[in-house]
This record gives sequence, C-alpha cells and structure tokens, in this order.
Amino acid sequence: MGLVEKIRMEILEGRYAPGSMLHQAALAAKYEVSRIPVRDALQALATEKLVHVIPGKGARVISLTSEELDEIYDLRVTLECDLLERAIYLANNSDHTEVSYALKKSSLEAGRPGWQTGDWQFHRALYLPARRPRQLAIVEELRTSCALYASNYEDLSSETNRWLDARGNRSCVCKWFERRGQLHPTQSHYRFTR
Repeated sequence: MGLVEKIRMEILEGRYAPGSMLHQAALAAKYEVSRIPVRDALQALATEKLVHVIPGKGARVISLTSEELDEIYDLRVTLECDLLERAIYLANNSDHTEVSYALKKSSLEAGRPGWQTGDWQFHRALYLPARRPRQLAIVEELRTSCALYASNYEDLSSETNRWLDARGNRSCVCKWFERRGQLHPTQSHYRFTR
C-alpha cells in the first residue's frame, strides 16, 4: 500500500478528524519517508478533495458544514438514482453477474474495518451499465466526502443487519428487467445512510 492509500485510509477511518492538521514533517517521520513524497501524497489527496493543502506545512482534512453535507447527500440521491435508472435499462446478464458478485463480497465485509471499499465496489457495479463515467466519478467524489461525516457509518457494526436488509432490498435491482422504474426504495436507502 502506497503513501497516498495509507493516509487516505486513516482519514476515511476517522484517525484524522475533519479540520485536523496533517503536518508534512510529522507524516514523514511516521511513514519514514522524506517530506517530498508526503507533499506529493497530500497533493493527490487534495485532488480527491479530502484535504486542503497549506504550502510548506502540510494539509488540513476537509471540514464541511451541515448545510454543505446536506447538499452533498441531495446531489448523491439525484445522481445515484439517475445512474441506477439508466443502468437498469442498459444492463445485460454479465452486468447482473458482476452486481451479484459485488453484493456478496461487500456483504461479507460489512461491519469490518475498510468495509467502505467493498460498499463502493458494489455501488460502482450497479452504476457501470449506465455508461456514464463522468457522472460515476462525481458520485465517487461525493461519496468520499460523505465518508468523513456519515454518523450512520460509524454505527455500522451495531446496525449491520438493518443495513444489509436495506442493501438486500436494493439487490432486487439485480433483477434488472423486472424492476424497471421502481426507484423509491433506492431513494429511501440513500436517505437512511445519512
């Protein structure tokens, strides 16, 4: 795992809280590297909108207001439901197989450290048949921003069964051609993850 991945994981797991300062020198010492790879890693994380770079010092983990976070969730609902609707109409049997596999894999990871990766792979598999790579990239960025703040995500261990039930309902989408046009359960799923 590279330096960018290590720092990203620590941010997303909450080891660095929103608004906290990441000092280049401290990170260089922690990871036993020079400040140059740390600077480069922080720049990469800034492009992902996880941090704001402060030249010569390090970076600050992004901090969003509740209004900004609400706006992000509203955008997610709109964009993800649109992707799902398009995917339902364009998906084929191979897509169905990929979604089923991703669902099984991510369900096994639910409640464990790093589960967000499997969750994104499941959602990505759902949305790929829509053939809208730019929209998918925007959704990924929005989901990453939410991961820093999602209080329900912190409770996943105690809420795993309820969460998996919601995802199980969502997996009905795997029956692509039987479920066309029925997106209301999906919208309520996204609202639950707030």
